[in-house]
Formats: sequence, C-alpha cells, structure tokens
Amino acid sequence: MTQEDETVSADSLMGRLQAEAQRASDPRRIGTLSRLVEACDEILSGEAYRRAKTARQDPEAFNPNFVKLNSRIIEMYVKFRARLEKGEKEWKGPVAATIRSEKVLMTYLKLREAEANRPGKPKRPTSRSRRADEIIDRIDNIHDQALLREILAKAREAKRQLDIMVDALRKHPEIDVDALREGRYTRRKVDGPEAQSAMSADDTKVIRELVARLHDKKELDDFELVYSIDRVKNEDNGLELIKPKEMKLLERLAGLEGAGRLSDAGHEAARVDESVG
Repeated sequence: MTQEDETVSADSLMGRLQAEAQRASDPRRIGTLSRLVEACDEILSGEAYRRAKTARQDPEAFNPNFVKLNSRIIEMYVKFRARLEKGEKEWKGPVAATIRSEKVLMTYLKLREAEANRPGKPKRPTSRSRRADEIIDRIDNIHDQALLREILAKAREAKRQLDIMVDALRKHPEIDVDALREGRYTRRKVDGPEAQSAMSADDTKVIRELVARLHDKKELDDFELVYSIDRVKNEDNGLELIKPKEMKLLERLAGLEGAGRLSDAGHEAARVDESVG
C-alpha cells in the first residue's frame, strides 16, 4: 500500500486518472477529466453562479451556498457552458450518465463535495474536525472514505442548520429554547421591554376571535360586509376593508392558516381551546 493510497484526496485521485489518460494517449478522456475538474471548481467557487448571472440566466441552480455536487449538476453546468461558448470550446461532456457509469468519477465528486469550503462555512477546520478527517484518510478503501466523508459533511451541515434555527428561536423570549432542546415545550412568562414583542396566549385568543367574526356571515351582515375569497368587502360597492394579504396575516398570527374555508359555524371552530393560556 503506497503513501498516496493512505492519504487519498480529490486532487490525488484526479491526478492518478489524468496520468492514466496521458499514458494511454486518450485525448477524449483527458478532455473529459479536465472539464469535470473545471466544472467542480467553478460550481464550488461560485464562478458558475456569476457566469449564469452575467449571461442573464437563472443562477440559483449553481448557488454555492446550497448546490449539491453530483452528476446531475455537472451535466447542467456542461450544457450551460456549451450554450455560452457556442462551439468555441469543446463542452460536450461529461454528462450525468457517463459519470454515474464510472464509480471512480462518482468517488471524485463525493470527495470534492466533502472537501468543499462553502461560503458561510469556516474555511479552517477545527482540531477535532481535522482529527476526524485524518482518521478517514487512514481507511484503505477510497469508496468507504468517500461514504464516510459524505456522512460527516451532512452531519456538519445539519449542525450548522440547527445552530441557525436555535439562534432564530432565541429571538422569541417566550420560548424556552433549552427546554425545547431537551424535548420539553414550555412557554415562559416575559416581562419588561421584551414582553411588548411577544405574542401572549391572551393576544392569540383576541386575534382568533376577530378572525372568527370576520368569517361569520351574521356578524358581517350588520355592517353590510361580506367575506369572499380571503377578503372582507362592502356588499354593495365591493370596496375592500381587509385585503387577502392582511387576512392571511391575521390567520397566521391566530394559528388558523387556511381558515378562509371555514363555514358560518367557523366562529365556534376558531375559539381558543381551554388549555391555551
């Protein structure tokens, strides 16, 4: 077993493939590998996103913050470059089927995905992260390495997303985030300035009662108003008192999204359960 086998990376794997293609004097293979490397480089660096934006094409498929490096996205990039270059350069491949038919090319993509430093992620791994990578490097089988790197990358991404959600929840002082992480949901009593921005159980009850009245034909008749297609309007002249976006906001605040389908009996259905508050 060589030192290269023990420390295989995307670069070392591609170097070996390119050397084999050079020894075989296979220009088609050399071109395929070169375009694959360029496609990965541009997608991961954000250059593909910038190219698409400059060309006035939808760039989001190549957004480096969210793109998943796989055979499908490589084919999308190849076709994009072919349209962009208009025959000036050879951009006929590799297509997804070609990549999927070769385990070694799939392994290269998985290694590139696992090793990627995406925008918003720390570019320098922590000592613990570095230690995990070193352990994976000692595994002989490169396919097993790629699988473990993929799992590790997904775990790191899941942790990053959890941290984002926790930070967002901490902006709502009535939510006890620490209790929530332990599997318990409790609503905290909020005092002081923070209480002004927190929605209390009583506030929710008041909004629910308002939404119920806005769906109640008998209530609206007294004011010559009608509820129709997510809006409340004057029955005679059609002037809107409450517009659809305003109704949807009220329903969302009341926890009654979709309440527009409530019948005249909706008033009772929308009442707050005795357990609220």
